Amino acid sequence: MTDRVMTPLIAVGLAFLVWMYTRSRDLEIIDNVEIPVEVSVAPAQADLFDLEVQGPTLVPVSFTGLPSRMRELRQMLQRGDLRLTRTITVPEEHLADPRFTEAIRLDPASLNLPPGVRGVIPENRGRITVTLRRLIEKRLPVRLETTAGDRLENVILEPGEVLVKGPKEVLQNAEYIPTQLYTPAARPSGTEPVVQDTPTILPLARELSGRPIRTTPGEVALRYTLRPKQRIYEIANVPVGFLCPANFRYRAEFTSDREGRVTLRVQGPAGQERPGVVAFVDLTRRDFGPGLHAEEPIQVQLPPGFQLAQETPRLAAFRLVAVEPANRAADQP
Repeated sequence: MTDRVMTPLIAVGLAFLVWMYTRSRDLEIIDNVEIPVEVSVAPAQADLFDLEVQGPTLVPVSFTGLPSRMRELRQMLQRGDLRLTRTITVPEEHLADPRFTEAIRLDPASLNLPPGVRGVIPENRGRITVTLRRLIEKRLPVRLETTAGDRLENVILEPGEVLVKGPKEVLQNAEYIPTQLYTPAARPSGTEPVVQDTPTILPLARELSGRPIRTTPGEVALRYTLRPKQRIYEIANVPVGFLCPANFRYRAEFTSDREGRVTLRVQGPAGQERPGVVAFVDLTRRDFGPGLHAEEPIQVQLPPGFQLAQETPRLAAFRLVAVEPANRAADQP
């Protein structure tokens, strides 16, 4: 009795194994095809977060299936129709966080495969990490970034303030939005500054602290005055004179030739000849008596566009000697 029951069962089992073996020989395999990865933020949160993916943008996938279905799969691969997709939703308790990070598992089920075709991702290649940065809006003043340094004067930026949208962790501490680096086209060759009345349209920065941002508007109008390029001139042995009041009763003379000369460093437009500089001691600013005067400042008169590039010149030491009236009259023109 037992033999009559077991014999048919064994026969069915053997038949199934033969069928499985036959079918397995008909299956076709395609190994390690690089499939693009596309991760997106849920539509309801797309305007609230900036998405960054840390990990591969291509993941190897192996496929098995019947030859007829595998031919269809090959056509899809040639057309680039297959994508590993994943949509991320930030939990409600983390919506206000500056940053949210999550490790996600890529699922071959997101592939739109032909019926009967199965995809497999290696265990060590199927995970990626995503970071979502909370976006905020903030109004910030615009600051000009230029290669001209302090040669730009009377700078006008319109508008002077813009609306910036970017990561909360960046904007919450930002104090201004820079322009893109600007190099003036005008290059004054003389001593007169150049006034740029025609507005220059200048784009604003597209990122802060390495993170992308968006500004409204995306550019500003720039007006300015450009001073000529500067250089430092060192002028040695400048004679020091005296500015005397009318009918001055004394003759001024330095105690030594060294006291009567000074070396000056002045800053002014480049490309000029040695600027004419006048150095003198002003004897008109108060009443002076005869004798030695050791701590009187030296005054410097410079051409327009020039300024001293050093501290005030050293104090002069000189002597005032009384002059007889007849001598003073002879000295008068």
